[in-house]
Amino acid sequence: MKMNVVEDSQKSLILDFEGIDRGILDIVKDKLIGNKDVDFVTVTKEHPESSATRLVIKSSKNPGTLLLKAISDSEKEISEMLNAIKKK
Repeated sequence: MKMNVVEDSQKSLILDFEGIDRGILDIVKDKLIGNKDVDFVTVTKEHPESSATRLVIKSSKNPGTLLLKAISDSEKEISEMLNAIKKK
């Protein structure tokens, strides 16, 4: 996986990812949507022929910190799901 930082400011974070399934970014996006400090979040494909998928976060607080929390929360939920499946 490759990541390119397009914009990184106090209220905005735009990242382009290559080699990652969009579903992973959608899981993180759903976590961010549930955060009251996030003003806007989307996952987009900038161009149909591009392999990059873009994650855009606009927030009243540091979007990088919020992204790390969303990834951590997603990881915990996926781990719990994996453990539940293994018990079956």
